[in-house]
Amino acid sequence: MRKSLVIKKFALIMIVASLLMPLSSCHGNKKRLSSNEESSFLITYSQKEIVIESIRNGVVEHFFYKNGEYFASSDSILFFSTVKDTIINVTSCERTYKIIIKKEKDGVYKTYSYYVNDMGCLYFLISYSYDSKYQIFQIEKCTNVVYQ
Repeated sequence: MRKSLVIKKFALIMIVASLLMPLSSCHGNKKRLSSNEESSFLITYSQKEIVIESIRNGVVEHFFYKNGEYFASSDSILFFSTVKDTIINVTSCERTYKIIIKKEKDGVYKTYSYYVNDMGCLYFLISYSYDSKYQIFQIEKCTNVVYQ
């Protein structure tokens, strides 16, 4: 039950700014992507924004372009980068999350999100794989976490 609350709060943090901006304001390329877990996503690319909508549960996430990288909503947390590998610790609603961004082999970049419990253990939430032009081609979600 507590784990579900943690995930709900994290999801809310990630979409707070998206509630302020209607999805219809995004004009650009749209792509539908299915993940390994039978979830599908509608990804909309515009000049300065990537919008990822989970078809299954309707969660919408906005990522904004600034200085060659993409940041999560208006809170300016780095989320997608082809510039540098980095590890970011985020605390929100007394919960800690870790975002790991790194370059894999063959020009693939990955962003991993983890929940960090009180003892420092990491619990995988979601990862995004993308190319050097920030075109997302794979989203992997933890099957043990209920996304609402």
